[in-house]
Amino acid sequence: MIAYDLKTMQACDVSQSTVVALGTFDGCHLGHASVLRECFYMAKSLGVKSLVYSFDTIPKGECAILTLEEKIKAIRKFGIDYVVIDSFDEVRALDGKEFYEHVLKGALKSIGASCGFNYRFGRGASCGTEELCSLFEKDGGSVHISPKITHQGEVVCSTLIRRKIENGEVEDILEYMMPYSIYAGVRIGKGLGKKFGIATVNQEIPMGKVIPKTGVYITECEIGEDVYPSVTNVGYRPTTDGENSYLNVETHIIGYEGNLYSSYIRVNFYKYLREEKRFESFDALKEQISRDICKAKEYFGYRY
Repeated sequence: MIAYDLKTMQACDVSQSTVVALGTFDGCHLGHASVLRECFYMAKSLGVKSLVYSFDTIPKGECAILTLEEKIKAIRKFGIDYVVIDSFDEVRALDGKEFYEHVLKGALKSIGASCGFNYRFGRGASCGTEELCSLFEKDGGSVHISPKITHQGEVVCSTLIRRKIENGEVEDILEYMMPYSIYAGVRIGKGLGKKFGIATVNQEIPMGKVIPKTGVYITECEIGEDVYPSVTNVGYRPTTDGENSYLNVETHIIGYEGNLYSSYIRVNFYKYLREEKRFESFDALKEQISRDICKAKEYFGYRY
């Protein structure tokens, strides 16, 4: 278990009473935002610290929407005082009462909690919100349970968001969370884009992160404090690499000139444009990319 002071981003000890927000917070979508805001306001009203308790992994078999670093950065925006990252293996054997006594009340000094309607805890996920309320109430504490949030008839949850990213429906998720993004180092490519007058940067998707549908997207590129419109291809570059390829994220940054090799940049995904395809010539590929660039400029026209 590691605690961080979100104001200094330094490791710390939890020495004061807290209200704890419980959940995976993978995505920090509208459902998570409700839990985090309530944690913040409960802590303020009680004169104690606000704290998020989460894990360094997500449910088995799932891919992450946010990396751990991205999750912590998103949580900071809600004014939370502390975040505690624990290892699931360290607590998975505790039953509900043991988890409450040793972790929530003991290590985290919690006098109240905030969680979603479907929060589960204890060995084998045997306990839910009813048990959580009962445990806190016997010690004079309270629990706020955020109701389910729906959008167009679907419950907003991390499972829904993962599915939409995998289907290329990145524009849909803008209704209930920040854009899906990839933050990774720029690595050396073949330089073909620059040779044909449309320079690109190449990245790999971080290990364990959900992989968006292959194809071309309207994106936005963050380079330090600067933001540029961009066009991104997620795929295998069949025109240039043929069958000897691997999954790659390749982005043309509109209006940027410079060398980004070894730099870290963030690419935010806004809209799926088209499927990846093999073109008969580089000229045909270049013409299509030029059309893609025009669409990106139109999309961001009110900002760029």
